[in-house]
Amino acid sequence: MATRALIGFLDDDKQFTSTYNHYDGYPEHTGKLLKKYFNDVEAAERVAATGYISSIDDEGNIDSKYDEEPYYKVIDAEDAFTAGMMIGDEVKDMTADYGYIWVRELGKWITVKNQGGDSIAKQLEDELGESGMYMVDESINEAGYEAKWAQFLNEAEGVDFNVVKTYIAKDKNIDGDDFALDAYIDSLKNSFRLNKSDYIDYEMEDYVEDFDNYVADKMDS
Repeated sequence: MATRALIGFLDDDKQFTSTYNHYDGYPEHTGKLLKKYFNDVEAAERVAATGYISSIDDEGNIDSKYDEEPYYKVIDAEDAFTAGMMIGDEVKDMTADYGYIWVRELGKWITVKNQGGDSIAKQLEDELGESGMYMVDESINEAGYEAKWAQFLNEAEGVDFNVVKTYIAKDKNIDGDDFALDAYIDSLKNSFRLNKSDYIDYEMEDYVEDFDNYVADKMDS
């Protein structure tokens, strides 16, 4: 059975480039070979931009059966935990068992295991904070979350639902891998698609209350 992996490169402009690796993605193989053959900035960026990798052999040769473009995403977060969640979403979208992320500011590979929920964010949080590109959790207070959320709404360039999910999880002291919370976020996304203006005056406490009401309604139904 294939052990899938994401191989990614995070540059100092927060641009994240990633490629899918299909076979032998476990740390004892792919993780070991990345550190042996792709352990500098140029090599790490090159392998992460391959687009599709079937596997990497023991000599560091890349077997790429399909000519595909790599994935690109700007990890435009302020805090390390939210940045980790955004990278984690890419790992999960690839249904990868492992993720290998080269952080240019750190000059090394970080290995994460996909255990669902916000586990990847927790694995990445300290080192992303150490990179200096993102603030650690202690530096983010409630006002910081609200200011960031207001910026997304005011600029009308899209909504980062990871921000509100993270806030609710911390406020309610629940695991980010919570079925009710995930269902609420999906429902919220649908509501925004129908009429985002309904939420223009919402603050973070309003989303917490909205989540509580959503859970109560589901229990009554």
